[in-house]
Amino acid sequence: MKRFLIHRTISSIRTFFAIITLVFFLARVTGDPLAELENDPRMTPEVLAAIKALFGLDKPLHEQYFDFLRNLFSGKLGYSLHYMRPVEELIAERLPYTLALLIPSITLSNYLAYRIGVEAGWRRGSKFDVAFISVSIFLRSVPYFWLAILFLYIFSVTLGLTPLFGAISPGKSFSWSWDWFADYLWHYALPFTVLVFRATLALVLYVRNTVVDILGEDYIVTAFAKGLPDKDIKFKHAARNAMLPIVTILGMRYAFLIDGAILTETVFSYPGTGRLVFEAIYNRDFWLLQGVVVILAASVIIVNFIIDIIYAFLDPRVKYR
Repeated sequence: MKRFLIHRTISSIRTFFAIITLVFFLARVTGDPLAELENDPRMTPEVLAAIKALFGLDKPLHEQYFDFLRNLFSGKLGYSLHYMRPVEELIAERLPYTLALLIPSITLSNYLAYRIGVEAGWRRGSKFDVAFISVSIFLRSVPYFWLAILFLYIFSVTLGLTPLFGAISPGKSFSWSWDWFADYLWHYALPFTVLVFRATLALVLYVRNTVVDILGEDYIVTAFAKGLPDKDIKFKHAARNAMLPIVTILGMRYAFLIDGAILTETVFSYPGTGRLVFEAIYNRDFWLLQGVVVILAASVIIVNFIIDIIYAFLDPRVKYR
């Protein structure tokens, strides 16, 4: 187990360094963030030079990269050109909103996908299974942003049941009160529903197919031959053993859900880190962009590392591969 942990730790660190390097250089492909200032007739060369010095743009690219690494490991993610504030402060403000959206949606979507997928797999070939597969394949092909726009049009524009944008109503500030919490839930309901709905569809077919494969295994056939109750075979044998392969894709699904959160937060103008990514790209603020992406990438790596450890406990054979 110790050797397995060391190997996974080294692999995670190597992946993290590759990602932050890629993010640093790709962020600068977007162009010069000071291009608009350079074309402003009111901008003097002295002020422009001072701004470049402040953001380190007067240095060669390799020096900017090492400055980025030095600041990163000292807990500094740079300074936002658009907001004129430290990036870590902006992320600290927005991250709780994203976590409040991601963690419950991941938990609920996994539970729903597991329960529905097990039932569909158990009733393979039935009318329920055929209808389930058809609807799932169709809805699974719908992109996050289109689904979010559709939900927004139906429930906000047409029915007026939910707000059009934001996490809280204008003029309200955070407070430990039921009034603030109820207002937050009112804004939260629709983006949360979109994420859960789409994330459930992304996993449920995988669960169903896994259960169908397991039902053909010898130990399941033996359980039927012994006359065990269907309920015991379904939940104690088929469903339980279906969890192992499902764990393997949870890390990948977390990354896809972050991608979905970026699009969903943008459509609903929900003030999370996903919306912050959109704002950074739109404003060519690559200090902000690289800071947010580094945090999101680190979270994906950590989640995958934890899942690897869980998988090793569930299936000790992976420790020796």
